[in-house]
Amino acid sequence: MTFPSRLPRRAVVLLPALFGTLLAGCAGPPSELATPQPSPPTYQLVDELCAKLDPQPLLDLYGGTTATRDWPSRADDPARKCALGVMQRDPTALHDLTVFMVLADSPQDAREAVPEQPVRDILGTWHELPQLGDGAWIWLMPVEKEEIPEYGPMAGRRAKVHVARGDAYVMVELFTAGPEALGDAEMEALMVAYVEETLTLMTA
Repeated sequence: MTFPSRLPRRAVVLLPALFGTLLAGCAGPPSELATPQPSPPTYQLVDELCAKLDPQPLLDLYGGTTATRDWPSRADDPARKCALGVMQRDPTALHDLTVFMVLADSPQDAREAVPEQPVRDILGTWHELPQLGDGAWIWLMPVEKEEIPEYGPMAGRRAKVHVARGDAYVMVELFTAGPEALGDAEMEALMVAYVEETLTLMTA
């Protein structure tokens, strides 16, 4: 089979166009543009943070009145500490929530600020909370019971959470005492809620 030595002029014009169309068909539909990823949040220290926390979860336990306290700090201090307290006289109950926050130089420094989990012979139970942030874990200490002559039997317990998120390190500790002690699930839910609220308030 032989090709003509000279193609018609119309064919010379159409062939490159047809070839380009075929290539475009083989390439398939154009790829979608990549969705830009949101920037990770940045954090800042918050003065009087405990006055901004919602006391209602603690008030829901036995009622009472609230008070806050802030530890003194310098303007260039990379840490803040505050406490939210709730007290009820009848029935007698006390809840003391302490928040300690640090703004580290880098996420790596914040992660290194998270202490290691307790050694095995320490009382209580502890486990990781990966949904909260880097290296997050909670320590639930055992229930302590005591008979107080003025108020009768009292049960108290303590819990502590450590977490790093971005360049922020946060430690939240809760001591609660009342006629009955909080169970593990209720104590953990309170702690997680207050850690999340703290980090939200620290978001710049």
